[in-house]
Amino acid sequence: MLKKISWFVILFSLVFVSSPQAAKVISIGTAPAGGTWYAIGGALADIVTKHVEGVNATAEVTGAAVANVKLLGTKEIQIGLTINAIAKQGYEGRRPFKQKYTNIRSMISSFQKGYLQIFTLAGSDLVYVSELKGKRVAVGPAGHGSLIRLKEIFKTMGFSFDDIKPVYLPYGQSLRILGDRKVDAAVLYMAPPVPAVKQFSVTNKVKLLRLKEENRKAILAKYLHYVPEVVPKFSYEGQDQSIPTVATANVILVDQDLEEQLVYNIVKAVFENIDKLRASHPSMKKFSLDMATIGSLVPFHPGAVKYYKEQGVWTGK
Repeated sequence: MLKKISWFVILFSLVFVSSPQAAKVISIGTAPAGGTWYAIGGALADIVTKHVEGVNATAEVTGAAVANVKLLGTKEIQIGLTINAIAKQGYEGRRPFKQKYTNIRSMISSFQKGYLQIFTLAGSDLVYVSELKGKRVAVGPAGHGSLIRLKEIFKTMGFSFDDIKPVYLPYGQSLRILGDRKVDAAVLYMAPPVPAVKQFSVTNKVKLLRLKEENRKAILAKYLHYVPEVVPKFSYEGQDQSIPTVATANVILVDQDLEEQLVYNIVKAVFENIDKLRASHPSMKKFSLDMATIGSLVPFHPGAVKYYKEQGVWTGK
């Protein structure tokens, strides 16, 4: 009996030792399906899975900017896409957050910008964002980081969410009820062109609302996290002019407790396969290593710093 047991133990040990080590699973918080971040997050997950040994990454559908900071802060995800200003609010525990998420770290800063884009149907009398007072507006998903930005923007024009009839829905559903004329406008705070809008415009003619130049200047003067941008002409069907707007920089965050070498390997894989990330969405075409350390408002992960120093782009901030 003892001999049989000994052989069983030896056989079990050999099987255990020879079995490949399970891959480390990393969840990447993106945004609702159909959005810009979902496409970018999917490309990022593919790069990590294929080019970082021993790691299996998945892109998760989430509520986007605010949700990703919370999920990362509570360690339900390991990487998350968000807005730099939102990241800082989460790190410091300021509204809309009720606690500090001090474990969040920058991995890639300013990978892309989120643009204020507000759509209405082509036949609408609305022309300017300032005309939304008293209107029914699909403002995006509840808890989305863009809601904070939208409230700031409205404030410079002398009104608030109390002066509109806000509808909180994911972007795809927002466009659907716009097409059904249940709202007067739909806000999509993301980089153009938005895939969901391009699909929607196949059957519904849309137009972008404009910011009056005095309102645009007021936003840029009051809130320093905004930058001036334009939605390029021909981004959408029937849009034959560039539309001036404002934008905020977006950041890819990571959990501070991920190993330094692992984060180094992830960042290295991203920039060695940058063409795949650039191809994930038109807004990523100009993404480069030089952008990676610019504009972050929370500390960087040491693994990312190590890579940026090697590449000579680390600014020491």
